[in-house]
Amino acid sequence: MKKWGGPVHAAQAKPVSATVARTIKKFSEPRRNAIRGAVADARRTMPGTTLLNAVRANSSETDMAAAAVILESPAGLRKRRVEGLLQSDIALAHALHALPANLEAAYACGFLNSWKHDSIRAFETIAILSQMTEVPRADAIGALLRTAQKWGASNYLALKIAYVKEFLELADAERLVLSEIDELLGHAKSPTIQYSALENLKTRLSIFSVARRHTNILLDHIDGDFRRYHSLNNVVATPFSTEDCAGFLLRAVETSLIDAARCLWIVVNLRSRFPDVYRAIERNLDPEILGHLLRLQRGIANSPVPDVLAGTAPLANPDEGAVDELPGEERSLSLYRRSIAFLEFPQLCSYRNDLDRVIGHRLVAPLLPDISRWHADGFSNIATLKQADGVFELAQHGQDKVQVDTFYRTYLFLRLIQDAANLSQLSSEEVQYICDNTMRLETLLLERELKTMHLNASDEARAIISVLALALYRSKSSDPDIDFDFRANLEDYIIRNFGGSIPDFIDHLAPKSPDVANYIASSLDEVTLQKMYQIIDSPLAAESARRDILTSVGIHLNKIEYIIEAEAIETRAKVAKLKDYFDASRMFVDSVAMNKWLSSNPSAYTEQYKELLPKLTARLAASQNVVTASGKEATIDIVQITSTDEYLVERIATEAFREFCVNNEFGIESYLGRRIRHNTLQGVMTNSVDAVLRRPEHHPVIAGTPFGAALRSWEHSYKVFIERMRRDFLQFRSEAKPQALFDARIDPADQVTRRNLNQLVQTLRRSGPEMLDELIISFCWRQIAPQLEFASRQIRVKMTQDVTQHLDHILQRFNGPEEIKIKSALEDAVASVFTQVASWFQVPQTGFVPASIPEICNIIDIEYGRTAAPTIVSGKPLLTKYYGISVHRLYDCLAVLLQNAFKHGKAGTDVTVHMSSSPIEETNLHVLEVAVRSVLPASGGEKCIARVSEALTSSETGRDMVTEGYSGIKKVKFITRLNEGKSTVSFDLLDDAIELRFRLKTEVAGGENDD
Repeated sequence: MKKWGGPVHAAQAKPVSATVARTIKKFSEPRRNAIRGAVADARRTMPGTTLLNAVRANSSETDMAAAAVILESPAGLRKRRVEGLLQSDIALAHALHALPANLEAAYACGFLNSWKHDSIRAFETIAILSQMTEVPRADAIGALLRTAQKWGASNYLALKIAYVKEFLELADAERLVLSEIDELLGHAKSPTIQYSALENLKTRLSIFSVARRHTNILLDHIDGDFRRYHSLNNVVATPFSTEDCAGFLLRAVETSLIDAARCLWIVVNLRSRFPDVYRAIERNLDPEILGHLLRLQRGIANSPVPDVLAGTAPLANPDEGAVDELPGEERSLSLYRRSIAFLEFPQLCSYRNDLDRVIGHRLVAPLLPDISRWHADGFSNIATLKQADGVFELAQHGQDKVQVDTFYRTYLFLRLIQDAANLSQLSSEEVQYICDNTMRLETLLLERELKTMHLNASDEARAIISVLALALYRSKSSDPDIDFDFRANLEDYIIRNFGGSIPDFIDHLAPKSPDVANYIASSLDEVTLQKMYQIIDSPLAAESARRDILTSVGIHLNKIEYIIEAEAIETRAKVAKLKDYFDASRMFVDSVAMNKWLSSNPSAYTEQYKELLPKLTARLAASQNVVTASGKEATIDIVQITSTDEYLVERIATEAFREFCVNNEFGIESYLGRRIRHNTLQGVMTNSVDAVLRRPEHHPVIAGTPFGAALRSWEHSYKVFIERMRRDFLQFRSEAKPQALFDARIDPADQVTRRNLNQLVQTLRRSGPEMLDELIISFCWRQIAPQLEFASRQIRVKMTQDVTQHLDHILQRFNGPEEIKIKSALEDAVASVFTQVASWFQVPQTGFVPASIPEICNIIDIEYGRTAAPTIVSGKPLLTKYYGISVHRLYDCLAVLLQNAFKHGKAGTDVTVHMSSSPIEETNLHVLEVAVRSVLPASGGEKCIARVSEALTSSETGRDMVTEGYSGIKKVKFITRLNEGKSTVSFDLLDDAIELRFRLKTEVAGGENDD
């Protein structure tokens, strides 16, 4: 992790600058000796975190301002630079201790005071760039270029660049200037700063998913201050309390001078909310700098607020045929997100801070101690919450007659429930209305709030709240059993009111509460359903219930995605018949669930990669035949874009691998947790040993003898070792668990990792972004394989050896024949149980089954009673087995087309499937083309052709997607669009026959272990 400063020198002590020597005298007397000692240490080496914290460990503002001069000034101990920074110069985290807010304000002021001329220039730069939306685009981008040339990288500049890239229509010349800026900032080598800005602005990325991803990743690392981390600091762009101002200011000082200036500007904008912090700035900031800042701030306050929502239409009524220009994001939410780039404007800064005090505070709540007080004003007007959606405008913010949309209503509701008494006064109708017309309550509500709502609600409202609670716990809790009360309550309600039928419950609720139906679909996954023991008696029943839930919700909400997922459950069960034996004891990751998670939780890296890859592919293709005068191939034009491509894939893979390992719903850690939580480990490791000790023939040798006492001592130590395995070894590594066998982190410098990443990059370049999620899962299995092998070997060899050696040591003085016999039996038992546990980690099971096209067609023939007249399959290569989600997609597509052929084709005639498959070079992917041919019926053939034609030309989203007849082709269109980026379904008429074709990129078995 990069910190400010240069290399460490072990040479003779360096002289102290005159500035540092003079500044020591400005410290209060009790602090001077400590500062002298720290300075003396710094003469011998570059100051580390311990020394920096020691210099900053002050209790007065005067001392803090002096500490900033000692450390941050041009001649300071840290050798600080404020101009020409690269993005790689900005540390993505720091380890300094934040002190009270007034002291951190004094420190920031001391920093700016020691760079007086540059600080005044920084405030002028902020004032100039504040007007970028009011001037011609070329002038705005020119100003960004001059800022980059002068200052270099900063979070402030990254936000401005991200806004321009994402929301302005740019000409080619302007894009070239932005490329020049990126090169100046070293963006290709270290793009994280800009990607952090982009993920907080980009419409296609959910800010809730962004926050959840970062809080999950950094939960064990923040050490009490989430603002240490650049990514989390951007999630909550303004301080939500006086205490939070401390970390907010320190993070800015650690980033760059212009970021420190921007954060002081933000505090000035919010001075009525943070008066103590503002007064500390007044006391400590150089009067000339302060006067300059206040003049510029007043000028910005009196200028028009930029229209950051330009081009954003209000959410339209679909019945009126209007098109929403910003799908999935409402105006108040867009304003909340985009304001981060324009916080120098008091109106936007106040709006962002109002919502950060509510929304932002809750987004990082998992990282904070139990929240005892809120910092936003309360709200009590339920009538405002119940009004219909309108067009939100910034000018209405905070007024009684504000027109709310879903996001703004969510903000007001969360203010309402800051007073717990308001929760108890909500009627069941109000709870239902609020759940239907707010967003992401499962992310924003706290456990105690859900419990209060639960206790005071009516039966029906309590059922809805239980659903919310299940979603909350699934997303936040590391203990999958903590939601027991809510599950039990929901079960009782369904039994009492719907005879235990979950589909009846859904059918009752979905028409009245469509958004609650969404919560149900996300909450009642198969794992949760299996725990509802009163109404679900087997895994098969859980699968069936999950399928019914998804089908019902999909029909009620008219969403094809739910119906596709419902049918995928049945597909999975049918394809699994190809495999007679499935070892449930071995390592398992729910790859289907992970694929869904990846598609619904994209990161900024994923979105940028999907935008970049077509350009990269085109650039690569264009350069293949370009030859220089010397006869060599010209590849200079693709160097920069390919390095960016590799970095993005590395970041995507890193984040995905972490989820693959530790995600509570589908990851390896959930598998390990089930093993440990349900005592499988304890039982497996003690049963065989106990059986030896309890044999009747061994009783006389053990009972009441010194040998028996020694055995009891060993047995106790053995159980301690099992607990150590559970607690320390069969875990993922962290600071608290350094001896864990597994690591969710990726080291790009590792040779195996580098090879896996290179293979992933090359495969993606040849396959396109549509295969990204599936190839990422394959990468994760390749990446975890060495860890599984290592864990298996450690358990089978080293741990077995440690335990048996300890047994030998304790029993070494007992050499009677019966004693040796018992000892030998125990050694065999120990070896057996450790071998069994080691086998859990030998062969990864992905939940997928390899299958060839003939095998898939055979399953479908059996299902539709066609064994007497099976489908004729031809083409090459017939024996190729496909793998992963490709098998499920092939089954779904073939099932639709064959079903139509069976049902609508001429009776007694053959149905044929012809396939051709060609490999994609340097990958384990094939391009597979499949054609299903059937004879048209003697009468009604024209009607069949018309139905096929209509299905191919109409949208594949609609309820008729799953109706009988050729409209099922819409499902094939939907699946191939997911895989190829566009539908690949077509048809031809061949004399008296009709042939329907589709094309897919498919994963070929052999890239993973398919045992």
